[in-house]
Amino acid sequence: MVLSKQIRPWIIAQAFVVPISLGLAELLSRGLHLDRAGGVLCLASLASLLVCARLGWRQALVGVASLVVLSVPAVFSQSDPLLGTTVLTLTALGLGLSARWQLKPVYWLLVVILCILITTSPLPPDPAPLEVVKLAIGLFGSGSGAVLLQSKLVSRFEGAPLPVPFAVVHSWRRSGAYALMLATATLVTTPIALQHHWHTSGLWLILTPFLVMQPFVKDSWNLALHRSLGTLAGVLLVIGLAFALPSTVPLQLPAIAAALITVLIAVKKGHRALMITTLTVTIVLFNSRIDTLLVMADQRVLASALGIAIALGLMALAHPIEHRFRRMNQRIAPHL
Repeated sequence: MVLSKQIRPWIIAQAFVVPISLGLAELLSRGLHLDRAGGVLCLASLASLLVCARLGWRQALVGVASLVVLSVPAVFSQSDPLLGTTVLTLTALGLGLSARWQLKPVYWLLVVILCILITTSPLPPDPAPLEVVKLAIGLFGSGSGAVLLQSKLVSRFEGAPLPVPFAVVHSWRRSGAYALMLATATLVTTPIALQHHWHTSGLWLILTPFLVMQPFVKDSWNLALHRSLGTLAGVLLVIGLAFALPSTVPLQLPAIAAALITVLIAVKKGHRALMITTLTVTIVLFNSRIDTLLVMADQRVLASALGIAIALGLMALAHPIEHRFRRMNQRIAPHL
């Protein structure tokens, strides 16, 4: 009973902060006359909440600012696959290096938003500079607003999870090798997605290796299984919603509910497959219409399957290299 009294206040506060943040992001998109960008701004708000809850408000603002800067070349890359590939490859290198402090699981939802801007941008293929500026303002406003709400309304309650302190987890060599693996996967998936105009399917194709691949190859096999199970469960939930929801119900309502569950699972460090399930539902609902929901779910499965196959192929190539380095280290260690 004592434990429930300690936990309940911050969970209630979190339950209010998530929908308020998402609602403010939607209002901001309308105020900037960027109605098609509402889903992107909501995801930016959700990503900022997750980073703030896990790392604190300073790191969350750094993530938001990085997203705003990268969003400019991202929205101009719709007709330029080389630019899009360059942006995502550099992002993959940075995200891989962040594995040294085990920050990749925290920041990767920001990468989701960047991939959306490149594959299914809410702006026209050749956007006017004013539209790009408004989108950047919207991303910064929705992200920083969410950080403010999270830091002021949730963190102050007793029992709320504290930001995780920075600690070195992997060596620079391990992190660098991981960064190269992510960048290589991006060099394979991004041209396929952009040159063939896969749009939303391309989004899932590009994202899947980010979610599956880990600094240690042996850890990636289990994660690939969790990813597959989570994706399948999320798609089944979306299919159920497509049949159950009346056409008059806005998809934003179940999307907000799924986003809230995702935040709570992430904050409480729940099972990865469960978080991927709710996150799949969230992303699909924020980027779909009720008449395209079933098609979107089906495309999600096919693109994720191809992405997992590419990730597993790269891991299979990397495994003997990793094993060789491990044996070299074992031989050298006794002489040090």
